[in-house]
Amino acid sequence: MSIQNFMHENKPGLCAIGNIIGIPMIIIGILSALFKTGNTGILLWANNLIGNWAFWVILVGFVLFLPSIYYLIVFIRQLKEFKGLMSTESKVIFIKNQDRIEELAWRLHPKYEKMVINKKMKFKIR
Repeated sequence: MSIQNFMHENKPGLCAIGNIIGIPMIIIGILSALFKTGNTGILLWANNLIGNWAFWVILVGFVLFLPSIYYLIVFIRQLKEFKGLMSTESKVIFIKNQDRIEELAWRLHPKYEKMVINKKMKFKIR
């Protein structure tokens, strides 16, 4: 399995991991950068944890968070559109939207491609 295939098949999970790691990095980096003289609780802990690396921790946090949230939003929008197009029981409407349905299935996940194949078999489309 290639890395591209792995990333394509596990895109939502990888996006969630990027968000889960990116958000705390941003928060801890900001706390450490803004409150260098903090001497209690989480401020002291954040400052001791990353020290002078606060800027780089914030940068890495944003590099993880922003693409992850973007791809997650795009995935959810495409999934909604795909489910809406697949919910039709009309063969004519399915054929009319077939190109878009196949493109969305290809972009989303191989299991959605199988759903399209099953729907084509149901409607007896080649």
